[in-house]
Amino acid sequence: MLIEDVKKSIVNAGFQDGEKMPSVRRMAERLGLSVNTVHRAYKLLAIDGCIQLVHGKGCFWGAAPSFEVQPEESVYSVVERLFQNDLDSGFLNAFDELPSCKELSSRYAVSPYIVKKFLLQKSAQGILRHVGHRFFFSEERPIGKSNYVLFVHRSDEFGRLKIESERESDVFRTFAQIAAEQKIAVKFIGYHESSNQFFLSDGRVYTIKNDVHCLGVFLSTWLVYDASKLFAYFATFKNPISVWWEYAPDMVPMSARNKKKWAFYNVAFGKEAGVIVGRYLKSKNMGPVHYLSPYHASFWSKARLQGLLEAGTDVVPLVDDRFASPFDLIDVANRGGIDSQVLLNSVLESLLKKATLDKFVCSNDRVAASLIEFFKAKKLPTPYVVGFDDTIESYRYVFDSFAFNVGTMVKEAIYHIVAPTIYAEQRRQMQTPLGRVVEKH
Repeated sequence: MLIEDVKKSIVNAGFQDGEKMPSVRRMAERLGLSVNTVHRAYKLLAIDGCIQLVHGKGCFWGAAPSFEVQPEESVYSVVERLFQNDLDSGFLNAFDELPSCKELSSRYAVSPYIVKKFLLQKSAQGILRHVGHRFFFSEERPIGKSNYVLFVHRSDEFGRLKIESERESDVFRTFAQIAAEQKIAVKFIGYHESSNQFFLSDGRVYTIKNDVHCLGVFLSTWLVYDASKLFAYFATFKNPISVWWEYAPDMVPMSARNKKKWAFYNVAFGKEAGVIVGRYLKSKNMGPVHYLSPYHASFWSKARLQGLLEAGTDVVPLVDDRFASPFDLIDVANRGGIDSQVLLNSVLESLLKKATLDKFVCSNDRVAASLIEFFKAKKLPTPYVVGFDDTIESYRYVFDSFAFNVGTMVKEAIYHIVAPTIYAEQRRQMQTPLGRVVEKH
């Protein structure tokens, strides 16, 4: 068959304008011809303007439909994105030496040359510094012996710091340890919200001022009910401020939003913890689970449930929305003259009347431990339980629990204080360092 006859056969096939045509191989099979012959016919038809050849899309009769061209992400953009993800997750920490170019190239699936060039670009921007083959984050401001960081946390009216939870203890210990490693002195200041005053540990009133020796401030909002009053003292503060933010991200006072000197850390109150627990359960092929929470009036309980659902977990909620926190429940118990554990047990027993499953995700470790005790008292088999907080209770009762990433939060909070400009260029204002599920056996 002459090539003109092949062209005529294709023209007479009745293709509509813009219709995608069969591949050369498929057309060759249809006409009983060789692939080379059909390929030549397609090329000649393209020259005649009868068909359009679109790279990566195929052949179209007449005018080809328009395609939205998606710009390809450059290899350096990919490395930038992955590097930022590693910062957010805590894999890279501000005061640690970065992994080697070889390690990062394997992690990011690019050549060591690309990684080294990327790190050298960061060094040229002042974000990193390199010594030989080793790379570190830069310290923007020198730290002298007279420098210190203010650590502000709630206290009683005598200046005694209120440290009543394992997470608070973890933050204090970790902050003191990392600051000592970086040779940064820490001055602990109590904030008594009722009187709206600051105190030294000996009970003397402390006045917030722009001290030239103060590098910056770490503000704890743990059980501070009106953060805007606390923040007002630092409205004109010249040095950087890192905030341990224990409320919903959208509740940040307007006076502190999107300001370069302010950085916020929502270590435990986002949905991310629920997402990670949900993915963990799916990796273990866990079937449907109950989400058990006596504190569902809180943002954090709702967020953890939302995270479980977003991870695709099959969840049946058993929740009570009368209480916003363990402290709320304790206050109600005290006012009623009953033991808080008795009240918690009563709430759980009421919720568990609707239980149909033997797997539970509990809103915190105290709930998980109380659940296990409930089953023991009923002489029932202990169910599978996952908690949140990774407290000593999870080791005492041996159940898996989500550990919040306090270490990354503290490192990044201190780094923001010593390198605020670099930090602002690299990070979002609200950080949520990701934790992990700690398995117990």
